[in-house]
Amino acid sequence: MRALSFLQPALSGSVTAAIVYQPGDAGSEAEAQAIERALGSGLVIGSLRLKPKKVSADALGSLAGAKVAFVTRGTNYRQVASVATQRSIITISSDPGCAQAGLCVISISSRPKVQIVVSKAACNASKVKFGAAFLMLVKEI
Repeated sequence: MRALSFLQPALSGSVTAAIVYQPGDAGSEAEAQAIERALGSGLVIGSLRLKPKKVSADALGSLAGAKVAFVTRGTNYRQVASVATQRSIITISSDPGCAQAGLCVISISSRPKVQIVVSKAACNASKVKFGAAFLMLVKEI
């Protein structure tokens, strides 16, 4: 979540954070619930407040108005990316493969150690920029 504070220009105020999940996929639904619990009624990071909004992968039109999308495993990353890039939505996944494929802006994994990967291709497609200080701390591909 702190990665969002390094965006240029910075996000501020109340921002919709979509949680994209695949209905019927138990893993995707469980991950979506965990993200929703973590965000609570609105996670505050500096001057930014992330308001969660669950979005079914079958209804990606509901991403309208979102600035951030947490993309759960089990969703079709390519379909999510096609909608997210059109709307300059910052996509975040726990699956490193999503960023490696250039379909998610950020992937964050915690095992065996915390690793944040930023996809240059996804950043360019979504017109997303991060500060140099942040890019020095992460793996950029």
